[in-house]
Amino acid sequence: MANQYKKLQKKLYEKNKPDDKKKEPKIGKDYPILILIALTAVVCVVGWANFDNMNRAMYILLTASLILTYVRRHAKLTEVQAVFVERASAISIGFAIALFFIVLYFQIFG
Repeated sequence: MANQYKKLQKKLYEKNKPDDKKKEPKIGKDYPILILIALTAVVCVVGWANFDNMNRAMYILLTASLILTYVRRHAKLTEVQAVFVERASAISIGFAIALFFIVLYFQIFG
């Protein structure tokens, strides 16, 4: 009975034992985000003369959101900073989507 209890305790404590090595997320392999950042920046720069102010704001917000997403994934931020960057990215993409639908509405019905 004592041997079974010891085996059971050993199994339980091994599962709850904290790892000596902290698992850090793998950095890299974010080429799609980098490509999208470059693409939106190029479209914004090339089309600047042809865009109205709402389109310019939409592309700037989209580029900012992608940059903030990349920063959140790769920068060594504190927990508070990471939450702030994540929220700023979400707000930025939300405004970009809203501007997209406003521009779409004006182009179709305006």
